[in-house]
Amino acid sequence: MRTLWFVIYNLIGVPSLWLFFNLYALFNSKVKEGLKDRRDLFSELGKSLSEFKDTDRKNILIHSSSLGEYQQTIPLIDELLKKKYNIAVSFFSPSGYKNSKIKNSRVIKTYIPLDSTANVTKFLDMINPEIIIFMRYDLWFNLLFEAKRRKIRTVLANTRYDEYDRTWSIPVVSSFRKTLYRMIDIIFVIDEQDEINYRRKLGKENTEVIRTGDSKFERVYQSVKTDFTEEFFPREIIKDKKIFVIGSSWKDDEEVILPAVDKALLYNKDLLTLLVPHEPKETKILSIEKTLRSDYRNIRSIRYSDIGNFKNENLIIIDRIGLLSKLYSVAYLSYVGGGFKTGLHNILEPAIFKMPILFSNNVKNSDEDEILLKYGCGIIVKDTRQFYRFLRTFLDDKKLRDETAVKCSLVFKDSVGIAEKIVNRITAA
Repeated sequence: MRTLWFVIYNLIGVPSLWLFFNLYALFNSKVKEGLKDRRDLFSELGKSLSEFKDTDRKNILIHSSSLGEYQQTIPLIDELLKKKYNIAVSFFSPSGYKNSKIKNSRVIKTYIPLDSTANVTKFLDMINPEIIIFMRYDLWFNLLFEAKRRKIRTVLANTRYDEYDRTWSIPVVSSFRKTLYRMIDIIFVIDEQDEINYRRKLGKENTEVIRTGDSKFERVYQSVKTDFTEEFFPREIIKDKKIFVIGSSWKDDEEVILPAVDKALLYNKDLLTLLVPHEPKETKILSIEKTLRSDYRNIRSIRYSDIGNFKNENLIIIDRIGLLSKLYSVAYLSYVGGGFKTGLHNILEPAIFKMPILFSNNVKNSDEDEILLKYGCGIIVKDTRQFYRFLRTFLDDKKLRDETAVKCSLVFKDSVGIAEKIVNRITAA
């Protein structure tokens, strides 16, 4: 069955993927950027690989679709570096490739090439990995097929079985997916139900399914060790303020949250809101500023880039990326955006800093919301009226706020050591 799908995939699938991405690039700037950047993929990869001067070390390839998956690889990378491996991190999307911060000389980054047999052969010839680790879900047939042929160990980490994914039940598609997953040597899943589902779908093939937990939690837990002593705000700005961070907001979030903030400012003069748009582009910032001036009489805003001219404004628009964790570290309360329309963003990040976390989960794209709700530090928001009630309650009742915040500790109670378990298992002789 594997050989049959190899033929079908390369006759139909690969040309279709090439056509799709090239047509989609006409309408999507990120896809266009990704295709453009891949023109020099192999020459750039060759330059990067020349940094691996210690030829006695073996190489490992870790593939992440985007930046979110890459964040989950960081605990694994830390453990692999202890084992004296060189690591090549590949990305599918430009956002992951360009925004990933890689500072160790034994770790390089590259785009993953289009999944043709020629590209995959050259890619693996250059990197020569002993192990390939796929994070979460982004699997490519030819890469797995060639790895299997070369007897390269393949691993899927941090994966979930989506019980709402109907492709596992569609006869032809299900056959392809099972063939794809059965080329993986070890699948590390999040919980017991994932383990049961994968074993049931994959049968008695050679794929080993192991339950370990999610290294995403471990990565977020590790972030508390980060040194936030750098002054990203002058101290007098945040002194004696109750800081409310709106993280990764979209227009749908702002339309619900900002009216409540405007009203709360009539009663809570110590409220300082830090608004972090999902993509702080100039057009987005200008639109927010126009709305604030026209619709909200109590909100006075300033951009973070203009903080040197601060004159006691009560809302700061964060027009710079990379600050969100630092902002959460000083927050009294937070709201995480995306849940009304596009999909909820990272709600584990504020949890590590122990605060009530408000969010909408109209669009389900993860299970972190269920975990925060289970332990009691996450609160669902459905509309402006409900959010205003929560906001005023937490601002006026610090004891309730602190009792809710401390429950965040339970979210991470079993997260330490997950990466170490995975790495020890896959590197064992």
